[in-house]
Amino acid sequence: MPTQTPLPGLIEAMAGAVIDAQERVEKRQLAYLGEYFDEDNRPKSIVIRMPSMHPDATEEHEDLYRAPLLPLVSTNFLRIKDVEISFDADLSGLLEEIPDSTEEDAPATKPRPWGRRREGKSRVLQVDTSVKSGKGKSGAVHVVLRVEAAEPSEGAARLMNHLAQTQGVFRTFRTDE
Repeated sequence: MPTQTPLPGLIEAMAGAVIDAQERVEKRQLAYLGEYFDEDNRPKSIVIRMPSMHPDATEEHEDLYRAPLLPLVSTNFLRIKDVEISFDADLSGLLEEIPDSTEEDAPATKPRPWGRRREGKSRVLQVDTSVKSGKGKSGAVHVVLRVEAAEPSEGAARLMNHLAQTQGVFRTFRTDE
């Protein structure tokens, strides 16, 4: 049984899926960033013992050096670069557009200046996505999603820069103490 789908609705659904995918990528990256902070939102750090660089230090002196973990690791931020979607569809007839019920049900509000104004009735192209593709599969869809590395946001870059500036020696001691 053919499934008639308005082409604008199909395109809107695919665009919504891409936007949702990007949102999930961003949420995952935010959760990854959260792993570098403790339950009190203090940066997790590592303490390293190093020979002291103090001018009065001897060979027995060591410095305790604290470094926050976040600036030490590579943070790979990703974003969706482009999407390619192909599918087999049978073009059906043109139908008069059915008015959007949300416009009639919505309370009277002042139209926004950036809103799209419709003039007259437009036509909607119907497609049948249940047609057999060349490989004999009904409604076959091929999706290619490319991601690319993105520069960290200004806020993330400033945070990592500030954390990098907080690292350093916090105590010098003799190893035989």
